Amino acid sequence: MSVEEASSTQNVVPMETAETPGAALTNGTTSPTTTDLESRVKQLLDGVYGDDIEEVLNFVRLVADSCSTLPIPPHVAEAVHFMTDFVVTKSCAIKGISIVSELLSRVHQSGVLTSLHSDLLQLCLYSKLLSPALTYIDSDIHTISPDEDVKYVLQYFYYGGCIYAALKRFSRALHFLELCLSVPNQQTTSAIQVVAYQKYSLISVLCNEETRPRLGHLHVSIPYLCRPYSNLVQIAHEGDADRFAATIAQMTPFLEKHNNMGLAKQALEKIKERDILKFQSMFISLKLSALASHLRLPVQEVENRLLNMIRSGQLSAQICKKDNVVWFNKQNDIFDEGAAIERLQSSLETCISSYKKAKVSGDARPPTGSEVQIADNLSTRSSPW
Repeated sequence: MSVEEASSTQNVVPMETAETPGAALTNGTTSPTTTDLESRVKQLLDGVYGDDIEEVLNFVRLVADSCSTLPIPPHVAEAVHFMTDFVVTKSCAIKGISIVSELLSRVHQSGVLTSLHSDLLQLCLYSKLLSPALTYIDSDIHTISPDEDVKYVLQYFYYGGCIYAALKRFSRALHFLELCLSVPNQQTTSAIQVVAYQKYSLISVLCNEETRPRLGHLHVSIPYLCRPYSNLVQIAHEGDADRFAATIAQMTPFLEKHNNMGLAKQALEKIKERDILKFQSMFISLKLSALASHLRLPVQEVENRLLNMIRSGQLSAQICKKDNVVWFNKQNDIFDEGAAIERLQSSLETCISSYKKAKVSGDARPPTGSEVQIADNLSTRSSPW
């Protein structure tokens, strides 16, 4: 049923009137009490609203507006959780972001994690609008709300890791997934931790990190359930790009099912880049054709990879097009022009500020003859730039 049909049709519900639950509370004639809201939330969970997206959003916004401090009442949390799952299922997750974000902005306390944080991260991830989530995941968590379901704690760190991975902030993504996998869960193997371990394995390749030693509280069954990913990590640490590529080709349906194909391809590219970096420590110069032969790649692809790595600062080298030779620098000293300008500007601002303070206090004096001579000598020297 469409929104227009829903607004023109009176549905029979077990209420005093035939109005939808939200209408009685949003018409502005009365201020809903907590008891009213709790009763209507139960009806929401029972599916009274059907598939009417706008009615669900309006009612959940009304419930969320009734909460202004921690702890979050159970009926408010239940309504927001329902709305999150509902809009994600309807492929309109972006519509729920403002409701959860506004609620969190009212009740948020620095360093305190609530179940609603995971809802916001899920909505941001599914809508591909990541910026609202960064406000919270960029801040450290040191307290979890009492009686919080461990499910939402796991979801928070899992979704946070996925968001950082989407932004290619892989070190931070690895940290969040480690926290997800380190949450004690002795009763059963968590499905959230299983999918977190899958992504953790691939991101550890991108960060060139070992997986097992860093996880002190990992449930023993998780690596067993993720054996294909553990095998991929082992191949990656052996540095065999061809075998890694062949393995992900065999695992394509498996990786696509878990939405991990993109991470696997990025991991393969990282392995190839590390293969190139090995030659920097072994050779001063090398023919592009010889390097391509070692890497078992076309010459043009090797040249393009070298150029990209030089531009990104991963590799210090020069390519001689005339001789088709790459010259490696032993020290990866890349001049960062932006950083140099920032340091110079900071130094100048410090000097100017100090001079102004000295002038105001009456301590400023004109330079002496010897100071002028030193300045003249410095000005006549050739600049290193």
